[in-house]
Amino acid sequence: MPWNLIFALLLAALVQASGPSGASPQVTSTAPVSSDTGIAEPGLVDGIPVVTARLETHPVLDMDEPPADARMGDLDDPAIWVHPADPMLSTVVGVLKEGGLEVYDLDGQILQSLSPEGARYNNVDILYDFELGGALVDVIAITDRYRDTLVFFQVDPASRQLVEIGDPANPLLFTAAGNESDEETTAYGVALYRSPKSGTAYAIANRRETGDVAQWLLKDNGSGQIAIEQVRAFQLPIPEGGELEDAQTEGMVADQELGHLYIGQENVGIWKIDAEPDASAELRLLYSVRPEGELLEADVEGLTIYYGPDGTGYLLVSSQGDNTFAVFTREGDNAYLGSFQIGAAGEIDGVQESDGAMVLNVPLGDRFPNGLLVVQDGFNLPAVMVEDDGELENVSTSFKFVDWADVASAFDPPLMVDTTSYHPRSSK
Repeated sequence: MPWNLIFALLLAALVQASGPSGASPQVTSTAPVSSDTGIAEPGLVDGIPVVTARLETHPVLDMDEPPADARMGDLDDPAIWVHPADPMLSTVVGVLKEGGLEVYDLDGQILQSLSPEGARYNNVDILYDFELGGALVDVIAITDRYRDTLVFFQVDPASRQLVEIGDPANPLLFTAAGNESDEETTAYGVALYRSPKSGTAYAIANRRETGDVAQWLLKDNGSGQIAIEQVRAFQLPIPEGGELEDAQTEGMVADQELGHLYIGQENVGIWKIDAEPDASAELRLLYSVRPEGELLEADVEGLTIYYGPDGTGYLLVSSQGDNTFAVFTREGDNAYLGSFQIGAAGEIDGVQESDGAMVLNVPLGDRFPNGLLVVQDGFNLPAVMVEDDGELENVSTSFKFVDWADVASAFDPPLMVDTTSYHPRSSK
């Protein structure tokens, strides 16, 4: 056996023994070592309920030249789209960063792949029944980090394909007028919000490596495209003793009924603020990461809301550093209800280092009659180990599809399974 392969396997064993380290380093080398090194996923956390996924998507590899059966990119954030006539035809839209995006059916099979040159898609969200050109359309919004823009797509219900509908004249989000994007301190996370007071639609985005957050009004430009106009900006504080990049945020979710915006500040915790653009900019830190807090391990990622009746439900948050998901009440002061983790089942591995997540209470036919939770798996198996400056990194990612009833029944008492009280198409 060549000495360099022996060295690589020893490094792989050390990686496995030390466990996950939270956020993954950026891969700078694309020299594959092996996808069959015997690497096992990190162990489960004692005392935390375990659920399993019903299916997973194909692997996406963060390397320039992946094998023929894999796609190049780095999966991050999903959005679930509900078909207006047949829920079994619903889809999941996932961003692959520099790999573009993919649209999956409920079997996890690819329906559409887009790989625009010069783009780095980061986060995605969805808004139903936006009035555009005299019709109601379902809008997918994606942050493009390289270009510092919001990219808008319309979902075609007949083909289930995405069609771009953003106004080319839209301004850059965080880059000063007249300047070019630096591709780094640019658009990162995104949340779409329709005001329950006015019915007006907004996009809220945050900025990489800073605590900046801004809100844009979405409007019809008269040519069948979505234009944006900034209506609000604020900044999350830099942690005491930290630097500007320590204020970084990414995962966000807006409550379409109660009007709250939740922001995950990766190394700080969960913030809550009013989502209305003319409301108070008062920020409330709900839960801190360890060691200041006891429930979350940095990074805080993957915020999503399960809607129940009369303002009830759950806020789910990915605690990336310990590979768990924390569950809080949606109502009141967002009380902590417990955590769960996603383990292996047969040929489907568990979930670790999870970035993006989305949950939906709506029944999606025979495949997911109790609602669906989709999460990103940042340590997909079989592992594909790539060397980065002398260290090995598993560059394989995927999405896992979890039946919501499996999550609900893992708690004592069980969480609610309510498939009728809320529907995203009737939230206007």
